[in-house]
Amino acid sequence: MIIRSLYVRLVGMFLIVVLVSIVASFLLTSQSFKRDIRTEVSVQLVNTIADIERLYDVASPRALLPFLSETARLQNVSIVGVSPDGRWFGFGQHFREIGSQMTAEQVQTIFKGHTVVFNLQQNDTTGPLQKIVVGQIARFGQLELAILTTPDRVPQERSFMRTSNMLLLSMLIVGTLLFFIAAHYVVSPLKQLMQATTRLAKGDFSVRVKMKRKDELGKLADSFNQMADSLSRIETMRADFVSSVSHELQSPLTSIGGFAEALRSADVTEEERNHYVDIIKQESGRMSRLSDGLLRLASLDSQHHPFHPQPIRLDRQLRDVVLSCEPQWADKSIELELHLLETTVDADADGLNQVWLNILHNAIKFTPEGGRITIWMKENDGKNSVTVRVSDSGPGISEEARARVFERFYKADPSRDRSIGGNGLGLSIVKQVITLHGGTVEAEPNGADGGAVIAITLPTG
Repeated sequence: MIIRSLYVRLVGMFLIVVLVSIVASFLLTSQSFKRDIRTEVSVQLVNTIADIERLYDVASPRALLPFLSETARLQNVSIVGVSPDGRWFGFGQHFREIGSQMTAEQVQTIFKGHTVVFNLQQNDTTGPLQKIVVGQIARFGQLELAILTTPDRVPQERSFMRTSNMLLLSMLIVGTLLFFIAAHYVVSPLKQLMQATTRLAKGDFSVRVKMKRKDELGKLADSFNQMADSLSRIETMRADFVSSVSHELQSPLTSIGGFAEALRSADVTEEERNHYVDIIKQESGRMSRLSDGLLRLASLDSQHHPFHPQPIRLDRQLRDVVLSCEPQWADKSIELELHLLETTVDADADGLNQVWLNILHNAIKFTPEGGRITIWMKENDGKNSVTVRVSDSGPGISEEARARVFERFYKADPSRDRSIGGNGLGLSIVKQVITLHGGTVEAEPNGADGGAVIAITLPTG
């Protein structure tokens, strides 16, 4: 219905534009034609009077009136003759109009040797031209008359009307047919886009518009396809997110339910009871961390997350985080190297502190006993930024995993992560916080020790 309405509107607008253009063109053309034909007809009528005068001299007819009557018929003109005393006679279709509209002043002007030109007013004029009357003195032997003449028919007028009407009608018909085709060419892609939009609104994110055009409609189709791609990715991420959350919650809930049921048994020893309680507490902790992570991500996504940037010494903050995690890395006999520079950045202290804790906890989790973690800083000359790299000697991150490691719930080795308490949200939180600070974070190719390398760049000015 929308496409049909658009189609009708386009055709209607075209017809209005064409009709207005035709009327305007006709009026302008007819005015120009009037000016040209007036001059041409005036010259012809002056020549006609001169020809009548010469023909009379050559033919020497017996009577003047029959001669003028026959001449008017042969020349297709109306003739009015006026004597010096004001008496007049005429021949042809319009001699009465000429006789009634000519004035004494015009007749006197003719007898003084001047040419008079005026328009003959007619109530039945249907063409674009008024009849032109030309008056001039003529001598027939010893008789001197004022001769006024006008054409009975103007062939140019009829030809002009016929040609103009045919031309304008042809333009209207051909233009309308061509515009119907052009409108179909314009509306058809819109119809295709509308159908694709309807399918997209119903949840079919696989729909794409195939359109090989370079104009605005082609760009619109490309934008639609990009939107469909984005919505498809968002839908996939949403489904994965729901599946991952459900899985992450189902596992600890199952464990808690099972061990809680086991605690009811009278045959459970005190040692087993304490073991079951520890597992329940551990699984409850996993659920609490998952809930905290989801709440933090929701806050960051809402763009209303508390953000209070202030100048902080980045090297001091990193050193404090390393010291706070000393029990974890010391317990695994991990060698931790720091290569820090005295650097100040504008950042939210709590948010950035969470970033370093998440990255360092990951490095500690995946670094084996007696391994090594290295943190070093580098100022980027001319870019007003500083880069912090955290590398470990763990198993590293595969090339395929590096592209997805910051996605929510993504785990290169889910079973291993679950065994050490990970839920796949830590690096997602890191990316959101760093983006909020106007920085970047990426997983670089594995370092010299074969382990993962996380590089974070923050603006310094």
